[in-house]
Amino acid sequence: MNRLFLLSLIAILSFSVQAQPKKQKDEKNLKFGIKAGAGYSQITDLSKVLVSESYYTNYTFKNSNTWGGYGSIFLNYKFEETISAIQAELSYSRLGNKLHYSDIDSLNYDFIIKYEYMNFEIFYKVYVFHGLNLGIGPRIGFNLSPGALYYTSNGEARFGPDIRIQQQMRDVLKGRSNFSLGVCLGYEFPIGLTLDARYYYGLSDVLETEVNNFHFIENKNAGRSLQFAVGYVLPYDLKFFKRKR
Repeated sequence: MNRLFLLSLIAILSFSVQAQPKKQKDEKNLKFGIKAGAGYSQITDLSKVLVSESYYTNYTFKNSNTWGGYGSIFLNYKFEETISAIQAELSYSRLGNKLHYSDIDSLNYDFIIKYEYMNFEIFYKVYVFHGLNLGIGPRIGFNLSPGALYYTSNGEARFGPDIRIQQQMRDVLKGRSNFSLGVCLGYEFPIGLTLDARYYYGLSDVLETEVNNFHFIENKNAGRSLQFAVGYVLPYDLKFFKRKR
C-alpha cells in the first residue's frame, strides 16, 4: 500500500507541474471555502488485537462502522487555461469503530473507539465538466483523543467494574496519527455551493498495542472512511476581503 501511495503522489506532482501556466498567477483563480458534513468510518482488524485465535475459541465478534462529524476550511487554486487545480485543506474528522463480543460463557461486551483528528490534506483535482470534479491526494491526521476508547459489559460481577477495565485498556491501547490516501467526487455550483463525497484508505497503523496482561497483540489497524459534505466557496478577490483605500 505504501508503494501505491508513492506512485499516486508522484502522479499528482507530475500532473501539477505539467499544468503550471506560463502566465503569472491570477488571484481570480484562488478561492477559499468551508465545508461541513458527516463521515462513516471503521478501523480494521480490531478483533485480532483483542482476542488471538490461538489463545481462545468459542466466541463471536460483530463489527459496526460508526458515524461522526466532519468540517474543513480550504484554499483552491485553478491553473490558467487548464482543467486542473490544487486544493489544500485543514479539516476535523472522526474515525471510529464498534465491536460487540459474545461467547459461550454468556459474556457480552462492547468495545468502542471514537478518535478525533485534525487533518492536513492536499488534493489534485480535475474539472471534467463545468463544476464536476475528481480528485486524489494524501491526508495526514493528528490524533486529538488517543485515549478515546470505551468498554461496557455484563461481566462486572465476575471481572470487576467496567470503568476499571476501560482504564486498563486505555493504558495499553493508544491511538496514533492517521496517514491515508483519499479520492473525491464533487460538484461546484455557480452560486458557490459545493457537494463533496470522499473515500479515505488508511495506509498507517492507527492503534499502538503496548506490552500488557490482557493477551492483546500488536496488529496493523488501518482506518477506512467515507465522507459527505456541503460547502460554500468564495473568490479570493471579493470586495469583502479587500482593504478600503
